[in-house]
Amino acid sequence: MGGKKVIISTPAKVAQINPKNAELWNKYLIGKNMKLSDTTKESYKSDINQFFIFILNSYENKFVFDIEAESMAEIIEDYIAFCTNFLGNKNKRLARRLSCISSMYVYYKKKRKIKENPLDYLERPQADHGKYIVKQTYLTKEQVKLIEDKLKENYHLQLQLFFCLGLSCMARVNALANININQIDLENRIIENVKEKEGYEVTLFFSEKCKQLISKWLDYRKESDIKNEYLFITKFKGEWVKVEKSVMQKNWIKKIGKIINEPQLHCHDLRHSGSNLLFQAGMKIETVSGLLNHRGLDVTKKFYLTENKDKIKSEKDKYEI
Repeated sequence: MGGKKVIISTPAKVAQINPKNAELWNKYLIGKNMKLSDTTKESYKSDINQFFIFILNSYENKFVFDIEAESMAEIIEDYIAFCTNFLGNKNKRLARRLSCISSMYVYYKKKRKIKENPLDYLERPQADHGKYIVKQTYLTKEQVKLIEDKLKENYHLQLQLFFCLGLSCMARVNALANININQIDLENRIIENVKEKEGYEVTLFFSEKCKQLISKWLDYRKESDIKNEYLFITKFKGEWVKVEKSVMQKNWIKKIGKIINEPQLHCHDLRHSGSNLLFQAGMKIETVSGLLNHRGLDVTKKFYLTENKDKIKSEKDKYEI
């Protein structure tokens, strides 16, 4: 399928890049003292400008070092999807873009300006038919039912709740890890003022199924005299403490993935899957986007929903000549 070249990095857009982001790259080049040809320098500059413009357009032009590493890892996943699906980047092109971003973070980590490189949180993208892709899993209704059944049979109630809430609320893992019991309104099935990425507070809406699991979990905690303000907890050195999101990412979600033989399942896939299942069931995209706490429909359309080809075909048949 042919098409004209997509140009995002215009002089006007480059001029709007957060000056602190632009300064990061300039200082990186000076600090590295790289002996590069002018052509190579321009290529690298074009790549990093594209990334900074993506931050400008989709993430409020924030200074990238103000965004915590795990949140930035999610943003870079979105950027990879943007480059492959929208810009049509091939594998070598995307590899260079990612190398450019990673090199900058590695440099400043060595300089102790930052503590973590967000690309360390990412599964390295794989080449597939000439494109680099990050594995995104959209769970089907059948897979959801299988997971729920197996979790009920073989795993603790808290893991059941984690899966149910992640899928129903479509919250980022940081938000899930920060849910405080006092924020939960069981009667109205909402969780208010939950801390999400970069300090934002969001409202989460959960299903009747989640309500029942929360009630059971809180009853179990009361009977077991477990005292802690957070919803998701673990025992550490004899004390009940909040579960770190890294445990959810590296342990809990992997247990769930094994049930459906999907070792690359990520916490973010619950967010993708929950939103996509609602959309496929007929929910308006504006409502889905609102539940995801997106600030516009573009990110929702590009990265969170799949095409319902059966629905498109059915609609087309109504108007067929």
